[in-house]
Amino acid sequence: NIRAGHAMQPWRCGKALVIALLSLARSLATSRSISPFLFCLAVAPCAMSWSLNVGFHQLRSVALRPAKEAIISSSPATRSMWTAWKAMYHTEGERKPLSRSASGASDIRSPLRAEKKRRAASMMPLNCQKQEASSKPAGTKQNRGIERERAKRLATDLGLDGIFPVHKPQNFTSYDVVAKIRSMISRHLRSLQPELTRKGAEIKVGHGGTLDPMATGVLVIGVGSGTRKMDFFTKGRKAYEAVGRFGFFTDTGDAEGTQIGEVHPWEDLTDEKLIKVLDSYIGDILQRPPMYSAVKIQGVRAYELARKGVEVEMKPRPVRVHSIKLMRPFAETAPDFHIYVDCGGGTYIRSLISDIALDLGTAAHMTKLVRTHQGRFQLEDCLTLDDMTPDKIVASITKSNELL
Repeated sequence: NIRAGHAMQPWRCGKALVIALLSLARSLATSRSISPFLFCLAVAPCAMSWSLNVGFHQLRSVALRPAKEAIISSSPATRSMWTAWKAMYHTEGERKPLSRSASGASDIRSPLRAEKKRRAASMMPLNCQKQEASSKPAGTKQNRGIERERAKRLATDLGLDGIFPVHKPQNFTSYDVVAKIRSMISRHLRSLQPELTRKGAEIKVGHGGTLDPMATGVLVIGVGSGTRKMDFFTKGRKAYEAVGRFGFFTDTGDAEGTQIGEVHPWEDLTDEKLIKVLDSYIGDILQRPPMYSAVKIQGVRAYELARKGVEVEMKPRPVRVHSIKLMRPFAETAPDFHIYVDCGGGTYIRSLISDIALDLGTAAHMTKLVRTHQGRFQLEDCLTLDDMTPDKIVASITKSNELL
């Protein structure tokens, strides 16, 4: 059968095995010893069937075929399994060529193997089936990379590659601004090339220094290759106009936090005392960042630990204050005081206001913060999110390239 190119018919070996086992049982019933001839006669069919790569479980299934057909259930999985068995052990007279495996070798068990794989896949949990059904075909990541390269080249040709300043509004995080600009550019690129997918049309967008949600002012945005220059603006020079309010501390250091402790007196403060303390902060100082900040502690943002109630000691860090001055007379604005701060990267104005209050023997928190300068960019150079368009972004990038 193998030489003729047909599937093997192990029922012949099974018939010989049944005859040999019956002879062996008769000898055991009539005598206490077994002759070597009868023993060899019983073992020979077993060795022959094993050498033909047909296991005992296959012989058993063939010998019990009528019984198996009688007890077969209505389960689709059982019926499909029985179909695979019939594909392997077809009746005599049918001529079926041997199946070929992936390597090209003959394999009469491939129908059963395929059926077992199909059954294994059908027995997966429901969430795994949904995940596999929704998974994209092989090469999706590669195709997405090709799409992003096309989107990057298209954005560069359109002039959407560089840096430009944005006026961040209040109650927006810095990431919210970045996400909105990225979405706007992505929609613009897809309108020019509809074959681009939503993910494939996304290009790199980043910012050059985090601003608190309550803060407003200059936020430098990098698009495409401009994101490589964001580290320069993050560590670079910045200027702020801030308003502090004497009376009590908050857990966040600003007006959005919860009051800590009692209200401290401040009525005896004067402009002279304020200016004297402000001048002492000019130069290189050590500053302890607030707990609600974006500083990473062992890879975790400090504000995430603070929201979970985890207390961590914030280590002081060196920062530089180029200049700090009182903008308006304190007698006109009390209990608020308005200051202008020109500082380097990493300076927290919330911590600065708290430290100033401690030196004056009272408590304070920040109520307003506006970033007026970042590098060479000023508020007058910024785009606003309300009237921002791709054409205005291109014009702002061109102007920023000339400025820098």
